[in-house]
Amino acid sequence: MFAVPALPALEPLISFQEYSQMKRKLGSFNRFKGHPRASLPELKTYVDHIDFLLGLADTCRRLLATKENLEYLKEIRRKLKMFENVMIQVVLRGERLEDVLKNQEK
Repeated sequence: MFAVPALPALEPLISFQEYSQMKRKLGSFNRFKGHPRASLPELKTYVDHIDFLLGLADTCRRLLATKENLEYLKEIRRKLKMFENVMIQVVLRGERLEDVLKNQEK
C-alpha cells in the first residue's frame, strides 16, 4: 500500500502582526480624515478607496495564503500605497491633485 501525504496546511493570508498593523493604520487614517483639506470634494474617491482597502484587514485575516490570494494582497498593497501618497501630498503638503496625479504617471 502507498501512503498519500496530506496537503500542507496553508497559513492565513496575513499574519496577526500584519492584521494589527492594518487596524492601527485604519485608526490613524480615521484621525487623518479630520484634517480640513481631507474633506476636499476631489479627494472623496481616494478617501473611500483607502477606507475600503484598509477595511479588508478582517477579510484578509480569514483567507488562506494561496497563490491567487497573495497576488490579490500584493495588488491591494500597491493601490493602498498609491492612494496614501496622493492623500499625503494633497492634504499635508498642500499640493494640487492634478499636479500629484501628473507626477505619478511619470
